[in-house]
Amino acid sequence: MPYHNLVVNGDSYMEAYAKGKGHTDLANRLGIAQSHSLAIGGGANSRLIRTTLKHSYASSQPTFYILGIGFISRWEVAILDAKDNAFEGRWTNPQNQDYMDQWQYGWTKKHTQQLVDLKLMADVFSIPDRLEDLMYSLLSLTDSLHSRGHKILIYQQADNIYQQFLDHPRLALLKNNPVFIDGLNWQAVPWQLGQGVPPMSYGMEIHYVPDNLRHPASGHHNVLNTFLVDYIKQHQII
Repeated sequence: MPYHNLVVNGDSYMEAYAKGKGHTDLANRLGIAQSHSLAIGGGANSRLIRTTLKHSYASSQPTFYILGIGFISRWEVAILDAKDNAFEGRWTNPQNQDYMDQWQYGWTKKHTQQLVDLKLMADVFSIPDRLEDLMYSLLSLTDSLHSRGHKILIYQQADNIYQQFLDHPRLALLKNNPVFIDGLNWQAVPWQLGQGVPPMSYGMEIHYVPDNLRHPASGHHNVLNTFLVDYIKQHQII
């Protein structure tokens, strides 16, 4: 089946990849005429899943989705004063998207910090449970897309928390499923660094970020796209 559109989604890693026209280059290599990005910096995995589904239900043509899974501990609440954003709605991650500064009346950074503190308490021992929840959400997303003629490929970007728990029996469904590159064990960002892709320079205005967490430099997508094309062909993803 020919796919008419390549859509990438994720957080700032995928957003930077798309701004550097990485998704356009990948679409050309795969013989797909159109490419589009839904990625937003600071986005949580719940947003990634919701907006991919939302786009897929509105798409009348077979679409190939590529998802870059982000940090497991990111979260979101529906507090944006978004009068004109019908697609995103009022959802935001106030901890990582405070630059938006368009919160509903009365919401302050103090409220965000209170939520962050509560979430940290709840997160300490819940990583396997949250990974299991993410696994089933991604499996359901995959089944939904495939049932409607779309295809999907999912990989992990840079969160090393995943690797500590992926051998847990509750996460067995991630293994031996080619939709998930190496069962979410493979990390695209540090892998690219190891292949010689330079990290992005953020300048002096930002706090220190280690190279294995920095965005790959804009436009340096050739190594990643070569890997993705080979993987897609080898595993007959589309």
